[in-house]
Amino acid sequence: ALELMKNPQPDQWNIKALAWCIISLIKRDASLVHQQNLPYYSEQLGKLNIDPSDELLTNKKQDAIKLCTPNGLEIQKAKNFSKEGRHQESVNLFRKILNDGDHSEDVQTGLAWELYHLAKTMIDQEPPNFNGSKKHLNDYFKLQVDKPSLLHTCFLQLADKLAKENKLKMGIFARIWGLENLRPEDYEPYKTDDGNVFPSLAERIVLHASKDAVTRSSEEDLNYILPFINECIIKFPENLWLKYRKARTLLSIGQNDEAISLGLEVVKNKFNEYWAWELLGDIHKQNSPETALSCYCKSLLCSKDINFVRKVKIKLAELLIEIKDFPRAKFEIEEVITYQVQNKKRVSDSTELLRAQEWYEETSAAASNTEFYDSHAPSAEELLYSNLPWIDGVVGECYTIDDKPNKPRRKLYIHSSSIPFEVSVPESKVLISGLKPGMGIKIKGEKDEDNRFHVYTLKKRDTAIDWDIFEEHIGVVDHVNKQKEVIHFIVGPYVDGVIRFSELEDSFLEGDAIAVRIHKYKSKRGSRYHTFTANKTTKPIPKSILKSFEEEVRVIDGMGFTIEEGIFIPPPIVKDKNIKDGDEVSGKAIINFNKKKLEWGWKAISIDNVSSF
Repeated sequence: ALELMKNPQPDQWNIKALAWCIISLIKRDASLVHQQNLPYYSEQLGKLNIDPSDELLTNKKQDAIKLCTPNGLEIQKAKNFSKEGRHQESVNLFRKILNDGDHSEDVQTGLAWELYHLAKTMIDQEPPNFNGSKKHLNDYFKLQVDKPSLLHTCFLQLADKLAKENKLKMGIFARIWGLENLRPEDYEPYKTDDGNVFPSLAERIVLHASKDAVTRSSEEDLNYILPFINECIIKFPENLWLKYRKARTLLSIGQNDEAISLGLEVVKNKFNEYWAWELLGDIHKQNSPETALSCYCKSLLCSKDINFVRKVKIKLAELLIEIKDFPRAKFEIEEVITYQVQNKKRVSDSTELLRAQEWYEETSAAASNTEFYDSHAPSAEELLYSNLPWIDGVVGECYTIDDKPNKPRRKLYIHSSSIPFEVSVPESKVLISGLKPGMGIKIKGEKDEDNRFHVYTLKKRDTAIDWDIFEEHIGVVDHVNKQKEVIHFIVGPYVDGVIRFSELEDSFLEGDAIAVRIHKYKSKRGSRYHTFTANKTTKPIPKSILKSFEEEVRVIDGMGFTIEEGIFIPPPIVKDKNIKDGDEVSGKAIINFNKKKLEWGWKAISIDNVSSF
């Protein structure tokens, strides 16, 4: 190899040959008692300019040079222990090398990886050894390793597992670990082999850290975490829990006004969840106790499970005491105490303080607060829609579901551009005198992140015309199925429907004009259109869905296609009209969706004339 290197311009193959020779000599001599040649070998190997694209040789070169260091053989021995799964022995040897004065990157990184393996084993074993695992995490922070790095992220993953078990304060850990060390990969959602998607590590850590910091009321930790919550919200705007945690964080550092919009967004998307209304109540408690009281009332209407809402009850009791409504306050306190005593749980300090006040013993508790909740909850709901515009709508039919016969629901039709859409609400929500289908109403509501429309409130609309939001649309019948006794019509791209013969007063042929009034509704197969009225009409069919054409045709395998516009002529028409390749035809075509190409085009439904040349 040395002889080959004497060439004035040795090529890469000669350089690689010498490198592999020196690596072999280093491996041999490193295991011998006399290692006087290792410094020379290391120097020669270090001088060789290896092509970086040869990753195998580059890594072997680095490993060989490390073997030439004073502790090289011991370091290699520790690494071999690791490969054999003898992680405790590897840790002991790395620690000895470190304590003997070798603080090189190789030693500290090697020890860190071994601490990770031991800590992970302790968490995963049965029963888990959480304290032992935490000790290894603490030892890791005494080392100097590269950050950000996969190694650093691995310790964050361990901390996440400990936080789930309430064995670690993530708010403190996140600041020590340094969330600025999150890698781009840490923000990537986790996808399982079966297609499930879970939040990224960054999202989980930020959520755990903010929850912990709020629980401890640590303003220092909360101010540190807030920018990372904001970053995650930008990256994952659909994650409502991030917005919930940001609202709680802002609330804990006294920025109540900044939290209001987030609280409203959470409630709009979790309208029937007690904890969402509790959040909104907490946000308003300082500046508007009356608003907070109404929110807590709404929260208690959302859930009757005292195990969940007992804290809400105490918060409501505190506000009731402020306005000297002692009977209702005592009702809330006694319900909580009764639950805690019956379930052998310690009565909370906040509850004991309320019970110790002077008024308590001399006050009789109210029999129930349900009517009080009902009377105050609407004020909370008004927070959601006070700035929303009124939308015209129409009352629909009342119906019941088979498995819920005692819970009637009501269809509502809401104006949207030219085609109304259908929503459904509990019958109890439509509190209008003289209620009947077709009646005009005004609605306040909006769509959530899942495109579901939430009705917040409604009232009667001043109109003398029933069903007035339904406009007439002119379409064309593009298919008649006599066997199933249905027709299919189309009004425009993605706007079509099916009507039974029994629902029609007239008979139709393909190509006939039809006047329909329709509304949009959701089904398991997506958005669909239901026909409210359908009649024959003499009004012209829009050229956007039916047009005349006259073009030369190309016939392929019994199918026809016009040359200029690519209008499809179905095989039955080609055969019936005896259309041949090169003929010029005239007729009518209807707009048509090509399921194979997933695009809209045109299909001939009639041929008036065929000219052969």
